[in-house]
Amino acid sequence: VVTGHRVTPAEVLDGGWDDVVVATGSRPARRELPGGPRVVDTWTAVELVEAEEAPTGAVLVLDDDGGWPAASLAERFARRGAEVHLVSPSAPLSPKITTYSKLALVPRLSDLGVHVHLMCTPEAAGPDAVDLVEVVGGTRARVEGVTLVVDAGSGSADDELHRALDALVGNGPGPRLHLAGDANSPRTALEAVYEGRLAGAVHTTVHDPAPFLLALTR
Repeated sequence: VVTGHRVTPAEVLDGGWDDVVVATGSRPARRELPGGPRVVDTWTAVELVEAEEAPTGAVLVLDDDGGWPAASLAERFARRGAEVHLVSPSAPLSPKITTYSKLALVPRLSDLGVHVHLMCTPEAAGPDAVDLVEVVGGTRARVEGVTLVVDAGSGSADDELHRALDALVGNGPGPRLHLAGDANSPRTALEAVYEGRLAGAVHTTVHDPAPFLLALTR
């Protein structure tokens, strides 16, 4: 186990490995609102909400993914004193959160005064204002006094190492490469654990994994 070290493609190729599983995760998303308030990704939002002086005023949390990151940040910013607006282009609230968990989440958000805007997308309306535009119909509602916008949408795969290794190995000699988790495609821990186990138990140990993969799909 080696920590605190960023591996390079050359190091991997010089290691003499038979198989290499690349599980380098993903990077958080951050869209821009030109001319609008500051937009941060989820990693930065966690640092800000836990800072000694967390942002107050109106904080917009953009939830294109429907999972826990947006809901958790909305709740935490509200607890720190912000006026939180949870904005989603989808019709259901937090569709990736289970019904049982949502039975507890919704009352907490309600008690904290979190405003939920479903089927809406954001458009900048000035340095401290955002228009929430309904996906159907285009009706606008303006939120004033916005101090921060959190982009909690889906991230992008951090697959640079895999791409570099794949270009170097190609069809020539070198380790067999495998992608697992968010480095393959950003999803949940369930898919990451499944693909990691698949790589370790099947791809790296069986000469022809096709029959095993077929059996796993049945």
